[in-house]
Amino acid sequence: MYPIIEIFGLQLSTYGIFTAVGLILMGFVAIKLSGKYNIKIEDIIIGEIFALMGALIGAKILYGITSLDVIIDGIERYFNEGKDIGFLWNIISTGFGGMVFYGGLLGALGFGVIYCKIRKIDIKNFSDSFAVGIPLFHAFGRIGCFFSGCCFGIESSFGFTAENALIELCNGVNRFPVQLLESTLNIVLFIVLLLLFYKGILKGSLIYVYLLLYSTIRFFDEFLRGDTYRGIYLGLSTSQWISIVLFIISLIVIIKKIKNRQNLEFVYRR
Repeated sequence: MYPIIEIFGLQLSTYGIFTAVGLILMGFVAIKLSGKYNIKIEDIIIGEIFALMGALIGAKILYGITSLDVIIDGIERYFNEGKDIGFLWNIISTGFGGMVFYGGLLGALGFGVIYCKIRKIDIKNFSDSFAVGIPLFHAFGRIGCFFSGCCFGIESSFGFTAENALIELCNGVNRFPVQLLESTLNIVLFIVLLLLFYKGILKGSLIYVYLLLYSTIRFFDEFLRGDTYRGIYLGLSTSQWISIVLFIISLIVIIKKIKNRQNLEFVYRR
């Protein structure tokens, strides 16, 4: 694995580089598509920055929730064993030290809605413009995960043996490249959403199409994940439970929108 690469004497995070590339491409796609709705380029750029802030906050919060047992145990030890404030800070910073994609996604969506409300931008058009590029951003992020050795797969005869990965548990074991699988599926999802956008299918609902399809992808590829420290409840991971909820909500919304559109077309034909 190559979690750190050196460029012109500077040591840079491989994950950070791929994530930055993904963000740029997502913004480029949003700018190109938003022209159809006459949304200003500056609103797309500032909106993406706004959403990024929400993503960072949401990703940290959800990671903290999945690490809640560690945080609670540390707080109890702080009070019961008379540990110093440095110990408590270390526990809290460790508990919120990682990021979870779903938390980032929900945080970004929430901040995106807030930005649209502030700027009085049509949320449906704005979300359509961004929904197409989200899986493209995620695809590059997962490539970064692969090179960093995080979000790794289960032990498998097919795959790669990691060395120097960020997560020690990943090293020295042949593991299924689940990060690359999810990256590939995200690229396929990007192509599907792009086609739907240009064909005008489910206009104003592409974010729900994205959530519906990605939650399906995530639910099944979680069975190929080897980092069970993210939480397992009744045999399913935290992300699988979130996937189930998002799938149900998205399916209901899409079905309602299709029915409403059919009803309008029926009335119009009469």
